[in-house]
Amino acid sequence: MRPTQESLIQKIDEYVPVAWPERVILAGDADAAGQGMNEKLREQLTARGIACAVLALPDGCKDVNEALVRNRDALQAACEAAIAPQEVQQQPTLEDEFLAYLGRRGGAAVMSTGIAGLDKALDGGLHAGLTVLGAVSSMGKTSLMLQMADTLASAGRNVLFITIEMSRMELIAKSAVRGTKERARPLLDGKLSEEKVRGLISAYRKKTGGRVELWEPDALLTPAFLDEKVSAFCEQHENPVLFLDYLQLVAPARAGMTEKQTADAAVAMIKQLARRYDMPVIAASSLNREAYRPGSAEPGLSAFKESGSVEYSADLLLVLKYRTDADKEIKTGPRHLVLTILKNRFGATGESVPLDYEPEKELFRDGAAKAAPRTGRNIIR
Repeated sequence: MRPTQESLIQKIDEYVPVAWPERVILAGDADAAGQGMNEKLREQLTARGIACAVLALPDGCKDVNEALVRNRDALQAACEAAIAPQEVQQQPTLEDEFLAYLGRRGGAAVMSTGIAGLDKALDGGLHAGLTVLGAVSSMGKTSLMLQMADTLASAGRNVLFITIEMSRMELIAKSAVRGTKERARPLLDGKLSEEKVRGLISAYRKKTGGRVELWEPDALLTPAFLDEKVSAFCEQHENPVLFLDYLQLVAPARAGMTEKQTADAAVAMIKQLARRYDMPVIAASSLNREAYRPGSAEPGLSAFKESGSVEYSADLLLVLKYRTDADKEIKTGPRHLVLTILKNRFGATGESVPLDYEPEKELFRDGAAKAAPRTGRNIIR
């Protein structure tokens, strides 16, 4: 098992009294996870008075082993350049820095949600950054996020889905029956044959390639605990994606914090994780009580419960709601919903994406043409 940053720091603390060299070279992989590891270790080591340098891997190598095998002399030169006095090092240009950033990202810049209408509205799908999905209770936000997670895993992404409200087995049941003739409740209640159960679970595992880690915390999920778990996952997996269900269930960082302070701390942590690992983070959020009242206005930026920081920190802010008041009365058949983009830091806002949700099949589809009329298209940055 690869050591975590925390275990490495513990070992370093044990040997701090030893005379350290003039500079320690950090040589994480060239991907986003490796660079995130470099930055985090540099912060920790610098705080301990240990000078650090980050190795620039030569010739587009993905890691040190590849560099050693491909060109030992080039690796030696890169190490010498890393520990050379800063004034004699050739600083990369802004153009070089940006192109290196694009190279690290590879093909992970945009990820399809599997829903064509939503992908079109989002310029191809999900991007790195913080997405917050809001809805009133029982609207289907967990099922929508889970369907997106399975779609991303099927496309080769490594997904960490943190579930605080529902159990891991409940989520597996939802994914296993999606689009089939079976239902999640009979599957969970043991009313299906062993052969049928094995078939459903096997099909789900094969479709996602085992790339979805459904994590049900066994203790209160504080921001620090969240950071530890996500960091360990990202260090061990390329192209990570994080789902959090849901924001208001993250525990206080310390005793005495208000609900607003707690939610703000959770938002700050997941925003930091999105930046550190240059990955999409999708978090579900409840809405404030006003959104539940009959005849209430359409949910806006201020509708997100307990946290004003949501509207400021999120790169993409989505609200799931019924398309019309008449749709609220439908008891059977698909629910006619609309996903409205309230904020899009790098695109247009006001887009309304119609969706049809079949709860018994745990399935979201592109909606019929009777979508709610669009509001004005604006840019929020």
